[in-house]
Amino acid sequence: MHDESTKQPCCNPPWEPPQVIPAQVRRVNNLIFRKINQFHRENNVDNVTPMHDWIMSYLYWHKNDPVYQRDIEREFSITRSTVTNILQLMERKGYIERQSVPQDARLKRLILTEEGVRVHEKTMLSLHQTDEFVAGLLTEEENAELLRLLNKLRKGLE
Repeated sequence: MHDESTKQPCCNPPWEPPQVIPAQVRRVNNLIFRKINQFHRENNVDNVTPMHDWIMSYLYWHKNDPVYQRDIEREFSITRSTVTNILQLMERKGYIERQSVPQDARLKRLILTEEGVRVHEKTMLSLHQTDEFVAGLLTEEENAELLRLLNKLRKGLE
């Protein structure tokens, strides 16, 4: 005989939704992006997406190294088709150029344009403002622990 009183309801998960880690991370991520967008508007770069920010930053800090599409795919853990679309839009906006490589015509080195450098500097100001705002919500010890835990999660999920 089956005991109905111990049976779990069909539609109620055994956890409280606000405590599911991926859901909480997603919520915090959305709020951080809103804050970035607020600072972007204040710094007159509200037409730049956060992903464009990060790619321009990567190209800026690696300007003396050859950077190719596969490097962007690996660095940001995004698919080839997604990176292709992002880079095409960045090229149309004048942020980057693709330069042919003499040893392999199939490879295109990614170069940040002067416009890309200018936009990068303004977007970096917004990102620094966001980072300072978010870090200010926690103590120094809490920030260190949060970063440690996020890095641990990222490494475990890669």
